[in-house]
Amino acid sequence: MSIARRLVPLDEDSAPFRFGVTVSSGQTFTLPINNYGSLTPNFGVSWGDGGSGTVTSSTDSDRIHTYSTGGTYTITISGFMPSFKVANNASLTGLITSIIDFGRVGLRELDFFGCSNITSIPSSASMVVGYEGLNEIITFGNLMRSTGITSIPADLFEYAVKATTFTDSFSFTNIGSLPNGLFDNNVAATNFSSCFNNCQSLSSYPSDLFDNNVNVVNFSSTFRNCKSLPNPLQFTFNTVVSVFNNIYNMNNSSNAMSGTAPALWSRVPEPSGFRAFYNCVGLSNYASIPANWK
Repeated sequence: MSIARRLVPLDEDSAPFRFGVTVSSGQTFTLPINNYGSLTPNFGVSWGDGGSGTVTSSTDSDRIHTYSTGGTYTITISGFMPSFKVANNASLTGLITSIIDFGRVGLRELDFFGCSNITSIPSSASMVVGYEGLNEIITFGNLMRSTGITSIPADLFEYAVKATTFTDSFSFTNIGSLPNGLFDNNVAATNFSSCFNNCQSLSSYPSDLFDNNVNVVNFSSTFRNCKSLPNPLQFTFNTVVSVFNNIYNMNNSSNAMSGTAPALWSRVPEPSGFRAFYNCVGLSNYASIPANWK
C-alpha cells in the first residue's frame, strides 16, 4: 500500500462515524458503502481489533475485514463517506448492534434498515458534534426501518435542512410517540411516504407535525396501519400534496382512529387518495368520505 494511498485528507471540523458490531470468530464484515452520484468514499477505517485500512472507492478491498476473534467491536470511520446503506442485507443486519456516533463524514444518505439489534438512537449530547454531521444528508429513506428503536430524539433532524426524502424512515418499528418539532427544520422535504408505516405502537403525535413541510408532495402510506393513533392530522399547511394514498389505511376496523378526517378530497385539484381512510370507521365523518378515499 503506497504512502499516497494511506493519506486520507480530513476537514478540520470532521468527526468519526462509529458503530458497534458483534461477530463470531472468523467472521467477515463488509462496510455497506456506495458512491453518491459523483461523490466517492475516501476514509480511514479502524476495525476495533487493532486492524485498520484506507478506503478510496466503494469497491475497495479494505472495506472488508475478517475478525480472528469473536466479540463486540467498535468500527470507526474517519474521512469522507457519502453513503452508508445497510439496506436489509442479511449478512450485516444481525451483526450491527449499535450506533455510537454519526460523526461528520459527509453523509448524503444513511440507513440501518433491518438492524433489529439497534435499540436506540444516540443523543446529541453523547456525540462529538451531535447531529450536525447529518447536515448534508439528502435522503433518510429506510433510516431506522425494522430496527429495535422505541423512541426518536426530538432534535435528530435539526441540522438536516437539505433532506428531501423520509420514505420508510421509521416504518416497522415500535416507537410509541413522536416528539414536538421533529421535522420543523426540514423545509426542503418533499416525500414522507411510508415514513411510519406499520408502527402499530405509535399512539401520539403533535398536531403540527408537518406544518413547516410545505413542499411535501407525497404522504402515501405515511401512517398506514398505525392502529393505535387516536386521530388524523389535518394537513392544513401541506397544500401542494398530490398523493395521500393509504395514508391512514388500516388492516382492519380494530383501530383507535377517531375524530374528523380532513376533507382532502375537496382540494382543487383533487389529490390522489386511494383508500386513505380505509377501515377508519371511528371517524365522525366516515360516512361522508368519498368511496375511493376509504
